[in-house]
Order: sequence, then C-alpha cells, then structure tokens
Amino acid sequence: MFKIVLVSGQSMIPTLRHGERVLAWTPFARQFFKRGEIVTLSHVHLHLPTDTQSDAGFRTPIAGIQQEQPELFVKRIMGLPGDTVRIPVHQLSHHIPAAVDPQARRDGSDWVWRIPDDHVFIRGDGPYSTDSVVWGPVPFTQLRQVVLCRFPSFQRIS
Repeated sequence: MFKIVLVSGQSMIPTLRHGERVLAWTPFARQFFKRGEIVTLSHVHLHLPTDTQSDAGFRTPIAGIQQEQPELFVKRIMGLPGDTVRIPVHQLSHHIPAAVDPQARRDGSDWVWRIPDDHVFIRGDGPYSTDSVVWGPVPFTQLRQVVLCRFPSFQRIS
C-alpha cells in the first residue's frame, strides 16, 4: 500500500523540509526496512520529552512555536538488530545531552547503544531531532512505511 505523508517539523533538514510531501510504501515484511532508509513510524508508546525537541509538537529554537503532534514521524534507520551505534557527543545539539536515553552508555567522547533484537535505531538528519538518542532503540512494530521519494516542492525553488 502506498501513502502520501506530510513532513512535519525540522528534524529531517536538509533532506526533507517541514511541509514537504513524500511517497511512502508499506512493506509486507520487515526485511524491507534497511539501514540508511528513510521511514515513517508511529510515535505511540514512545517516550516524548517536551523540553528539548524540534519535531512537531515541541517548542524549539528552530520552530519557535508549538505545533500539533503529527500522525507519523519521518526518520532514517541508522542501526539494525545486533548493531552497535556510536554517536560522538559533539554531533548532538547542546540541548540533547540532558535527554539522552538512559540505555546509552558513555564511552570516551561517544554515546553508545547496542541495538537489541526486533529493534532499530533511528535518527533525524538535522541537528535538532527527537529520535533514538532520546527514545532509545525503537521496536520494529513502530515502523510503518519506507519513504520512496519526495514530491517536488516550491520550497526547493530558489
């Protein structure tokens, strides 16, 4: 099944911008969710802190206004079951370290996560993103679609 999804929030900049639309496909097996793929996921049952986020529904330095929660989040898969994901502290927004997932461990100048079975590690492409850095690894059951393409947008014409 195919679905047009509205991107809401700033977390996928520069790849996707707020208000753009993407074509997403609902795969019939989880093998279609691969590292590097942009996906949609349900935010139901995810811990969503309210003080450091830039996605829709949160006040941020970028957005500056409160927005409605989107039906789906759009993020990129960075880690699969069995992977170890390392993120240098300097790559995180200065707002994020206070909200880092408690499952993460600090190893020198990196935050490190071990991805358990039936989970993925997802990130936004932009510097301000609510993602697995805060939530921890996300269960496969939260993933909904694989993004296939972005529709042309007047925002991109300059």
